Amino acid sequence: MRKSFLNKIVIIGGIALMFGCKARKEAVSNPASSKETVSTAKPVSVTETVLKNISSGQFDFKTLSLKARAELSIGNNNNDVGMNIRIRKDETIWVSITAIAGLEVARALITPDSIKVMNRLEGIYTAKPFSYIYQYANRQIDFKALQALLVGNAIPGTVSDRSDAEILGNQVRLSGNLSGILYKLTFNPDNKLVENNLKDATTGKELLAGYSNFQIIAGMKVPSSVRLSSAAQNKSVLIELKYNSVSMNETVEFPFSVPKRFQVN
Repeated sequence: MRKSFLNKIVIIGGIALMFGCKARKEAVSNPASSKETVSTAKPVSVTETVLKNISSGQFDFKTLSLKARAELSIGNNNNDVGMNIRIRKDETIWVSITAIAGLEVARALITPDSIKVMNRLEGIYTAKPFSYIYQYANRQIDFKALQALLVGNAIPGTVSDRSDAEILGNQVRLSGNLSGILYKLTFNPDNKLVENNLKDATTGKELLAGYSNFQIIAGMKVPSSVRLSSAAQNKSVLIELKYNSVSMNETVEFPFSVPKRFQVN
C-alpha cells in the first residue's frame, strides 16, 4: 500500500466521501434492491403509520463493534484492507485499518467535535476539528450522519412528516429537502434502508449508498454489506464494506495514544 494513498484512505476516503464529490448521473447497483418501475409508482401521503414503521426499523444500539473487509478505490488506486470499527452512539467512532498480515497502517478517532488520524506508515499524526469536513461536505452532514451511513440508518431529519412518500412495488421511498440536501431513501418490506441518495441542492455534490445482506443481531436486522460511492473531478471514490463480525452493547475501548516520535501535521 503506497503511503500517499493511505493518507487519502483515512482522510478523504473515510471522511470527505460524504459529499466530497461532484454529482454524477450513475445509479448505485444494489443487489438487495428490487428493480423499480417508475411509471407504476403511486404517490401517497406520509401517514403516521408509515413513519412509525420506518422509525421502528432503525438500528438502535448503545455501543457497536464491527469487523470488516473493505475494498477501497480512489481514482485508479485500489486496496483490500481490514477494518475494525467501534462506535459509542452519538459520541465516538474509532477505526483501525490493517493491511497485509494484520499490520495496522492507520487509526482514526472521530467525535462530534474532532477528527484525529494516526498514519503509522509515515509516522504522522493529524488532528482537525470536525468542521474540517465542511471544506468538502454540506454542513448538514454531521457526526450523527456519518454514524448513520456506517450502520445503514436514515440520516436524522429525513424520516419526517415533511417528506414525500411513494410506493414502489413492495418498497417505500421517502424524498425531500433537508436544509439544502435533496434525499431519496428507499426502504424494503422490513422497513430497512436499502438505498440512500443524498445530493446537495446548491453544488450538485452527491453521495450514493447501498445496503444489503441483512443479518439479525439482538433481534434487529443489520446490513452486512455497505457500499458508498461518489465521484469528483474525474476521480471516483468507492468504499465497499463486508461486515464479518457485528456485536452490540458490549464494553468497548477506543485506544488512541500517539507516539512521541510522530510528526504533527
